[in-house]
Amino acid sequence: MQKSYQSRGPSLLKVSLNLSYIWQFVMILIMTIFVQVADVSAQATSNARHKITGKVISELDNQPIPGASILVKGTTIGTTSNSAGEFSIDAATGSNIIVSSVGYKAVTIRLSGKTNIQVALPEDVANLSEVVVVGYGSMKKTDLSSSQISVSAADIKKTVNTTIDQALQGRAANVYVTSNSGRPGGGVSVNIRGISTIGGNTEPLYVIDGVQILPGASTVTSSPLASLNPEDVESINVLQGPSAQAIYGSRSANGVVVITTKRGKSGETKITYSTTYGVQSIPKLLPTMNLREFAVYQNAYNKALNRTPQPEYADPSLLGDGTNWQKELFQSAPMSKHQLSLSGGNEKRHFTFPENI
Repeated sequence: MQKSYQSRGPSLLKVSLNLSYIWQFVMILIMTIFVQVADVSAQATSNARHKITGKVISELDNQPIPGASILVKGTTIGTTSNSAGEFSIDAATGSNIIVSSVGYKAVTIRLSGKTNIQVALPEDVANLSEVVVVGYGSMKKTDLSSSQISVSAADIKKTVNTTIDQALQGRAANVYVTSNSGRPGGGVSVNIRGISTIGGNTEPLYVIDGVQILPGASTVTSSPLASLNPEDVESINVLQGPSAQAIYGSRSANGVVVITTKRGKSGETKITYSTTYGVQSIPKLLPTMNLREFAVYQNAYNKALNRTPQPEYADPSLLGDGTNWQKELFQSAPMSKHQLSLSGGNEKRHFTFPENI
């Protein structure tokens, strides 16, 4: 019996050690599976998309930006903001969204669990001048396939202009502005790329804040732009190419002049006062004959035609220089202009009240 007991002792010990190793291996396997399941669950939770809403505004004046582009970085998921600057997009927590718009710098926002965000875009001054107004909205200059000429409010302020047509003179290529009358506010002819017809109307189509004005024969005596103050103009765009003016049809055959006036912005009410003072004078006097020279001319003229000479011109040496009517009529005259404007508004409405004083 003693021999039998000694031979079975090592076997039992060996079986006990094997069971311990197996138990440890099973516990490690269970823990590994649990960790992997937890990681998969966390990854699935982080990749789950949530509905994100927000609003895009301008950093300068908190004005909503319509048509802004919102894109989830690294994906093709995107949307645009509506007229109130609001948007809605599905994105996962921790992802980045890129918000951009024409004339503004792009902004990248990282989603950290928020479901409603507000994005303020800073103005991109370098690219702001590259945006121009066309018949169907606004575009970048690089995207235009037709001829386009722009005159900004800063260009208009460089000189003293009493009418809009004076602001176009010398600033727009292929645009010829001539006056039909010397009276204030008189008719002005504006020809884009020359005269396109002999007997018909050669005036372009004017679009002022969306209102179309087609000048007729009345432009000989009055100008359709005479009632518009240059200080109230934000920009002037001359459309010359067919693709840019196609929206206006046959009325734009002579070109289109799109005029955008200044508008109030949301925020505090602003009072703006501007004044201009200058002296107006004739550049130079035309050389003319004085009274003595005119008498000699009249005597020679009458003698050549066998006419009776005028007695008052019989002896020109007795006459003086006479009156220089150019000096009497064209004198240096002071010129001043004062304008006071009130502008402002909120998210729903804007107002601007300009007044010349």
